[in-house]
Amino acid sequence: MSRGVPEQESLDRKILTRGELLVEGRVPEMFFREMIAALKLTDSVQVRTFGDISKDNLQTYLEIFTAKAAFKERVKYMGIIRDAEGNTAEPAFQSVRAALVGAKLVAPAGMGRFEGEPLAAGVFILPNCFDSGMLETLCLQAAQEAEQTMGPKLLPCVDEFFACLERSGRKPANPQKARFAGYALAQDVVDPQLGRAAQQGKIPWASPSFNLLNEFLRQFAQ
Repeated sequence: MSRGVPEQESLDRKILTRGELLVEGRVPEMFFREMIAALKLTDSVQVRTFGDISKDNLQTYLEIFTAKAAFKERVKYMGIIRDAEGNTAEPAFQSVRAALVGAKLVAPAGMGRFEGEPLAAGVFILPNCFDSGMLETLCLQAAQEAEQTMGPKLLPCVDEFFACLERSGRKPANPQKARFAGYALAQDVVDPQLGRAAQQGKIPWASPSFNLLNEFLRQFAQ
């Protein structure tokens, strides 16, 4: 891995906790650091990015990361989170399992739980270990839930904007990411991405949409 890229930087950081959470990309890395802080788990888990979602890339990262002396001495729990993308969660889960097996690590039989000893591994496929989608999908669900109980209601305005664009013949390549970007901009997040929105306190962490993911992350503190 080349120096200066996010995954190399994450490999170079000191291992300080008994739990390590690996996520795909720099933006999810920023997001999950804030989520871990919101759950008061910063003493139990560190967040790192393994880069893109390809099986070979993840396997290479795992082989390098788990070979570190500090990892072998300290880490007891390792979680991996990635998006389902356009398919259901199962193909993404099997890709992560293949990377774990290829790196000669324990591969859990199911999603959302940790298995193995002395190193327990767990896998969570966004948005909910079942449906297609991504982190933005989950955050939009949480925002919609929050807007049902408190104001202001911004998502209808965002949807009206994209409906206007579509009538003009313009449609975003990734509607979920674009919709979340619109939601973030409506909350004065100038850099409209998940990581920045999380850093600025614009994610409704208390939403029930996050319950399943919260349960997975709290296993780090067992």
